[in-house]
Amino acid sequence: MCQSGFVSEQPLLIPVEGMAKMDRVGEPLIQAIEIIMPTHLGFHLRVVARFVMRVRQFRSVIRVRKGKITADGKNVLGLLLLAAAWNSKLHIEAEGDDAEEAIVSIKDFFQVEGP
Repeated sequence: MCQSGFVSEQPLLIPVEGMAKMDRVGEPLIQAIEIIMPTHLGFHLRVVARFVMRVRQFRSVIRVRKGKITADGKNVLGLLLLAAAWNSKLHIEAEGDDAEEAIVSIKDFFQVEGP
């Protein structure tokens, strides 16, 4: 339960404006989303391992940022160094030709991993 006494059943998923699909040929597709960490134990090893297995299916470069620290979304140790606790805000960005599918998959991941 957060300080306000409100417990969210679903993670907060905020699409980031300005990170929409590029229409010009040859430019990379960039998609982004902000997640409020839904798991009470945070981004611990088991959750990170499942996340990495999911995002490694995509060709896109996945970056996860918490505050000023950015980690490769396909690297377990880098993600653990973020020390993302419950209710932490994560900015996740996918860049590549399958970025849109990657972001949808990441969104689904955090809805399933919720409390």
